[in-house]
Amino acid sequence: MQLLKREKIWTNKNLGQNFLINPTILDEIISAADLTNQDYIMEVGPGLGVLTEKLLEHAKTVHSIELDQQLIPYLKRTFSNNKTFELEEGTALKARLPDHPYKLVANIPYYITSPLLRHFLNPKDPAQLRPELIVLLVQKEVAQKICADANDQSILSLNVQIFGKPQIIQTVAPANFFPIPKVDSAILKIEVYKEPLITNLKLFSQITRIAFAQRRKTLGNTIKNFTRQNREETEALLKSINIDPSQRPQTLSIQQWQTLIDKLI
Repeated sequence: MQLLKREKIWTNKNLGQNFLINPTILDEIISAADLTNQDYIMEVGPGLGVLTEKLLEHAKTVHSIELDQQLIPYLKRTFSNNKTFELEEGTALKARLPDHPYKLVANIPYYITSPLLRHFLNPKDPAQLRPELIVLLVQKEVAQKICADANDQSILSLNVQIFGKPQIIQTVAPANFFPIPKVDSAILKIEVYKEPLITNLKLFSQITRIAFAQRRKTLGNTIKNFTRQNREETEALLKSINIDPSQRPQTLSIQQWQTLIDKLI
């Protein structure tokens, strides 16, 4: 890209940088975000600001978080005259989340997808809010895992689906980026619920970690490691709430996890 050469900016593989260069995909992201002129947007990894510029055309404020120090001067120069642009230097994984309604819209480094979603969907500080809507450009395979149905769940899919409804808007071929990645990408949209579908998030995290640590084993075999009961007692507990002890964790619905948690409280 001529811009990179002119600004003497080099892509950083360690930061997972693949700059989106197709304006049509940018428009798809903007459309998926359902933006209004009252929206406050959190953007992770603005890079060269191509998505940032589009966001600023539609939203009230865009708060961009950039870790790469070589990009900071360029972003400051490019958007210095735009009073609706805010730039935060550092990692988004430690960023303080807003205490007012906002949306998360970004083309993120793919290696931080899971921790980033965890940071935004399950903030430790109750004063920090979850976004109302999330639109991310992520690795296609990861997007598919997040959108998994009830027969093929994982800790990742559950930890997203208890907070919101995910869907793949569009797949994106590698040729739409520079440098060209080795994998396909996808626009992932998550409509975030006002309240999570699980009432005890700490217990949910504990029990799913135990169950999925041995996902090939049946729940009758794994849940006993949490209940501290023998296998027969654990199977009786599961049957009492209409869960087949021979089921494996990836086949349980969110409602079944909630029923199990209610039983264990």
